[in-house]
Amino acid sequence: MRLLIIRDRTCAELARLLAARGYTQADTQAALDRLKEQGYLNDQRFATAWATGRLRTKPMGQYRLSKELEAKGVEVQLVHEVLEEIYEEGEEPVARRAMAGKLSVLGRLPASSRTLRVARFLQRRGFSNEVIWRLLHEEQRG
Repeated sequence: MRLLIIRDRTCAELARLLAARGYTQADTQAALDRLKEQGYLNDQRFATAWATGRLRTKPMGQYRLSKELEAKGVEVQLVHEVLEEIYEEGEEPVARRAMAGKLSVLGRLPASSRTLRVARFLQRRGFSNEVIWRLLHEEQRG
């Protein structure tokens, strides 16, 4: 319970933490089952909250966010379900917000340097090449 008070966790994270503290696999599984039954442990809730929070503070593409959730121990199928819900309108609005923030920082650079830096920035954030290309093309026209 103390580990969940600090912050919400996935079943896999909590299992790793308990194993590192010397709990047997049977004791760990019993604790996980009990916490799930009582509603204290829920991977769906964790994944939705984590993804929503990350997008609010650090806009990123589906690819990068999926890798972060998988690293936290969220099952791949659940990751896809959560991202489908969160990116209901697609990646473009999120990428547009990330690009606007980056462009405001790079305002005085020549257009060619700005374009290259924004493209690399968006790639690091995990946006698809199609979305990046479309946004940069719009930026150059507009």
